[in-house]
Amino acid sequence: MKLSILIPMYNAENYIGNCLDSLINQDISNDEYEIIVMDDGSTDNCSKIVKNYIEKNENITLYSQSNAGLYSTRNKLLKLAKGEYIYNLDADDYIMPNTLKILVSHAIDNNVDLICFDTKETLDLKDKFDERIKIENIEILDSGMDFIYHYKHLRHEVWWYFIKRKFLKDNGLEFSNNQYNADVLFTLEMLLLSNKILYIKQPIHRYVQTENSIMRNNDLAFKIRRIENMFNMILDKSKFVNKIIKNDFSNKKRILENLKYRRDVFTYFTIIKMLQINLNIRTFKSKIQQLEKLKAYPIKHFIGKEYNTIQYKFINYVINQKIILFSIVYISNVFINVLDWLSLRKNIFK
Repeated sequence: MKLSILIPMYNAENYIGNCLDSLINQDISNDEYEIIVMDDGSTDNCSKIVKNYIEKNENITLYSQSNAGLYSTRNKLLKLAKGEYIYNLDADDYIMPNTLKILVSHAIDNNVDLICFDTKETLDLKDKFDERIKIENIEILDSGMDFIYHYKHLRHEVWWYFIKRKFLKDNGLEFSNNQYNADVLFTLEMLLLSNKILYIKQPIHRYVQTENSIMRNNDLAFKIRRIENMFNMILDKSKFVNKIIKNDFSNKKRILENLKYRRDVFTYFTIIKMLQINLNIRTFKSKIQQLEKLKAYPIKHFIGKEYNTIQYKFINYVINQKIILFSIVYISNVFINVLDWLSLRKNIFK
């Protein structure tokens, strides 16, 4: 068995068929790869849909469990895998047709720990068979640190990578229980330990922006939880930066700069989210103090080629001026409180 594709599934009846179609529409024989789906306590018909696919595709297997959360499910799937390489794919995403064979061949022929590729965000499920990607522009890197050195825009989501299963097992790598950002530390540790990586600079993966996407949820309580999780991401990044500082690597300075850049991107947009939901001034100050302790504030490494505009520079400057930043938050708090008071007063005298 060359490849295990691992899919955690929860209430994905609108997407799992599309995901499986993309995995079936490949130029690799069924006995060379397996598709393992774990239903994490779904309440819709997604398991029934998978069972229909199993009737026609013997390399698909379905397991079911009570709801345990995404990363607990990912860990269980890792233990079930039999392939030489594993690939973690979300149930609402998909990959381009006729790409698995060449990806697996490159991974095995070059004996790499990781093979990574790009992704493309999409709202469309219908164009998946319209494109035929010709695999080219391939680069082999000596290590994960070499990858970070050359590509500061590295992503942490696990669906960017095929991973050698023996490499994971030998290094005892698995996901933590944080239900939002376990990808971050897992991917960084994986890159730290990997010795050889193959990078294909083409969008093999499709990241579907669903209506219920975790990134698009507008519930206030959810947004507050998301900010807490973003802080955990920044904490994980900072811990990893400190680990690199304590170790000797060639090109260490550039690697640290790139890691701090990615951390500061998280920090910048976390503070923006804090402003958008109008956190009270006391909580806001506490969060900034936490960032200061992590040395993630003031933001020093955010402005680069990607964000080198007058708008980003101005906002970054304002964010880094605590007096100005706290004044904005305080005024916003007062304004919202006045609006709430006027609304309440209006309702009382109706």
